[in-house]
Amino acid sequence: MNYTIEMMIGEQRDVVSKLYLDMKRMPEWEKGLVSIETLEGHLFESGSKGIMHFQFGETHMPMTISIEKASLPEFIVQIFEVPGAWNRCANHFIAMDDQTKWVMEVTFEFTQPVDLPKERFIEKTTESMQIFKNFVEVKRP
Repeated sequence: MNYTIEMMIGEQRDVVSKLYLDMKRMPEWEKGLVSIETLEGHLFESGSKGIMHFQFGETHMPMTISIEKASLPEFIVQIFEVPGAWNRCANHFIAMDDQTKWVMEVTFEFTQPVDLPKERFIEKTTESMQIFKNFVEVKRP
């Protein structure tokens, strides 16, 4: 499954990309994230690998994150894996005066058929992007 979402963020690209990778502040906008563990390299640099630990109620969900390629502030390509699912997100941050155009190219692969329609994945990705956009534009201290 493949799709692309574009969103404008009312902040300069350098600020957007810096906040996108701020591991200490990531739980403020990444729903359910409680901690990040680095396994290889410096996380969020090309070739690095880590585990993002999520908590949803009583459920702990570790998610492996691998950075395929990073050249920030322009782009970062991340691969997320949980049992049964592989997700590649190519994030492009395009400078547009005092704003940033965020383009995310998304690919999902599953080991078993999934009963959810593609639109549901697009909605969830858009919702997550909107949460990050709001986080950036509010400029929390």
